[in-house]
Order: sequence, then structure tokens, then C-alpha cells
Amino acid sequence: KKNKMAATQIDKADYSEMLQQALTEIRVARNVVAKQITSTTNSVYWNLGKLLFEKQLEEGYGSGVVKQLSIDLKTEFPDMGLSPRNLWDMKRFYERYYQADEKLRRSVAVLPWRHNLLLINKLKDDNQVEFYANEVITKAWSRDLLLNAIKMDTYKQVQQQVKSHNFDQT
Repeated sequence: KKNKMAATQIDKADYSEMLQQALTEIRVARNVVAKQITSTTNSVYWNLGKLLFEKQLEEGYGSGVVKQLSIDLKTEFPDMGLSPRNLWDMKRFYERYYQADEKLRRSVAVLPWRHNLLLINKLKDDNQVEFYANEVITKAWSRDLLLNAIKMDTYKQVQQQVKSHNFDQT
């Protein structure tokens, strides 16, 4: 019986390595799930925005309809953030990007909703939106970091940087 116990015991270094591997697995899985949820949520918001757009609802003219839609949707989905304001934002999201380049649409599709709202409210130029969206994706920027980068006009600074190569000339 003592030999069986000795064989199943693990030293601290092996246990620490096992724990780190388990933590990494869980963190990676959570990250994948979060990205899928964000992408799916944005898809739903896109489709709701498209619905409002196609019905030609405007904030003055269609406010009563959107208000009632919000009430009815919140009854069924109380945790989903379906306020009239958010529904109008979904319409603006659709209007902003439905004619945009496919690459840009793919970039914003994976961003958290509040990041998208910030981009819609602060930027009009597609190149800037794509730049900031890619920065969020590659650098895992929070919404506050994104806002600061926009305020500092990081896009313009990067465009003006002196290129340290001569690839274009050669």
C-alpha cells in the first residue's frame, strides 16, 4: 500500500506545471467563448439594425414603434440590453457598415459592442475605423484605451511616421 501512495504522489514542481497547464486551458477556452459570444451578439445587433433600417424607421417618425418594440423584446429577453436607445444604435451600426468594405465589416464584427459604439460616434473615415478596430483586436485594447488612442489621434501619428525601410523604392 505504501508503494501505491508513493507512485501517485507528485512533487511540487510537477504539480505547479500541471496547474499552469490547466489554468491556460481554461483561459484559452474562456477567450474563445467570449469571442464567439461577441461575434454572435454583433450578428444579432446587425440583423436588428437591418430590420429597423428596412422598415425605414427614423428617430422622430418611428420612435413610438421602436419604444414598443423595446418593451416587447425586453419582456422576452430582459437581460439583453434592448432599450430604445440601443435599438437605434443597432440601426446606426447597420447603416454605418452595410455598404462598407468586407474587410472593415469583418474587423468590427468581432469587437465588443461598446467599442463599436465608440467607433461609430467618434470616427467617420473607414480607414481610421479599420485601423483602430485592428489595434483593438491585436493589442486587446479596453474601451478606455481605444478612446485614449482616438483622442491622441494615433491613426494620424502612425500614418506620419517616417518609414525605416526603402521597400517602395527598391
